[in-house]
Amino acid sequence: TGADSRELLSSAKLAELIREIAPGEALEPEVEQFLKEHAEEFVDSVTEFACKIAKHRNSRTLDARDVQLHLERTWDIRVPGYGDDPRPSRRAQSNPVHLQRMQQVQKAQQHHAQQQ
Repeated sequence: TGADSRELLSSAKLAELIREIAPGEALEPEVEQFLKEHAEEFVDSVTEFACKIAKHRNSRTLDARDVQLHLERTWDIRVPGYGDDPRPSRRAQSNPVHLQRMQQVQKAQQHHAQQQ
């Protein structure tokens, strides 16, 4: 649809991702909207800060290294295949806030399943 093509994370793509990670599970509309909004905010935040990094190096062009630097320094996320750092990517430690949100999602999914 027209609206989905302008979204960063479409409902179809999110459903596909859920099928890959948790086959047989589904998201309630509120949870889906929550995830889509936060994905959009994350990308906006990363892009904005990466632009500041590019500006700091006196460039008018945003490079992958600007995004990579912000992701590594702020979020401890290493994107394999970018940069010349040969160190292996490491799994990030679980954030307590993220774990709490995931528990809420699971609880909502169980509640939804029980009502059907």
